[in-house]
Amino acid sequence: MIAVLLFILLMVIGTPLAAALGLGSIYAVLDAGHSLDNVTRNMFSGLDSFTLMAIPFFIFAGDLMLAGGASRRLIDVAKKLVGWTTGGLPIAGVISSMFFASLSGSSPATVAAVGGVMIPSLRDSQYTAKFSVGLMCAAGSVGIIIPPSITLLVYGVTAEVSISELFIAGIIPGIFIGFVLIIVSYVIARKQGHKPGERSSIKEIVRSFINAFWGILMPVIVLGGIYFGVFTPTEAAAVAIFYSLFIGMFIYREINMKKLFEVTKRSVLISSMVMIVIASAQIFSWYLTMEQIPSDIASNVLSISNNPIVIMLLITVILLVVGMFMDTSAAVLILTPIFLPIMMEFGMSPVHLGVVMIVNLAIGMVTPPFGLNLFVGAGVSKLPLTTVIRATLPFVFVLIIALLIITFTPGMSTFLPSFIND
Repeated sequence: MIAVLLFILLMVIGTPLAAALGLGSIYAVLDAGHSLDNVTRNMFSGLDSFTLMAIPFFIFAGDLMLAGGASRRLIDVAKKLVGWTTGGLPIAGVISSMFFASLSGSSPATVAAVGGVMIPSLRDSQYTAKFSVGLMCAAGSVGIIIPPSITLLVYGVTAEVSISELFIAGIIPGIFIGFVLIIVSYVIARKQGHKPGERSSIKEIVRSFINAFWGILMPVIVLGGIYFGVFTPTEAAAVAIFYSLFIGMFIYREINMKKLFEVTKRSVLISSMVMIVIASAQIFSWYLTMEQIPSDIASNVLSISNNPIVIMLLITVILLVVGMFMDTSAAVLILTPIFLPIMMEFGMSPVHLGVVMIVNLAIGMVTPPFGLNLFVGAGVSKLPLTTVIRATLPFVFVLIIALLIITFTPGMSTFLPSFIND
């Protein structure tokens, strides 16, 4: 308990997440009488995973696609397809976020790539600044739901669940959330009196598809290769790097050596931060296991009620609160060993639990005080953070409704993976 309070205190005074989590975990290990050797051993073993190598690979591939101009071309396709409808521009923003999510695996990266283009366009088309930034922050949440998702990958490693099944399980829930945001965009645009835009000609649509063809092909190659057993998720991430580099340098020709160095530097920094968080969380996860805390918590939770709906609602509230304060990867590493035994008692699929956890934590990306999407949205929109928070709250309510539907409709997560098992 003292370790948890120490972690919270360190976070409150502004200590970086990895340091706060690491120091709190080290204190817990020493306080329990374990050797300090266990700290370094578990930090190393926690990162010594072939599967986890996919995280820096996917981060680098996403950065290369952004720098290479793929995101801009994908946004143009979405505008040409739906820009002529009522609310066509915000709908195009949501669709573009879903496209880019299949390239980056990251929510903040999705907000930066799509929001940086769409927010100015929306404001130029007379949409309010609050609506524009709120929608893009919310739409960016699909970045860790639609595969390849870095957070789903971390869950798969922690829960020892097939990464391929988890990736394919995130497709329908991610599309469903996008569809909900599209409906909201249409209703708000209609209510505010926005008129439909000009319809693009077939020739313009075809041309935009041709321009974006190589970007659209990337998720087909990567995810198709995983699902058909051509390569593992880690190998797919490596393929994504070479593919992104090839089209950025030789097809679109927007990446030169100087830009490549900048992209590599940025990706290394982001990857190192993520991996340090994972290593620190691994200490805490080991401590929980050694002290049999997950089984104790499971027993206490099950003593509250034997109704799976009540337990799932309780877990949902916990995840939503944790998502407000903690990095998604760290939250998954710490909470999976606690929640997985509880829900398996009720016969819940580990794949479905993984999707539910990730959707919960995706909402945490757009809730204060530490929602990363909010900070990125404030940066690209040049609006105060408080304004961005207020703008996003109505969309958070919509996302929670979508979360509850996904939670209590297991088939949304398990339908597609069932074909892999068959």
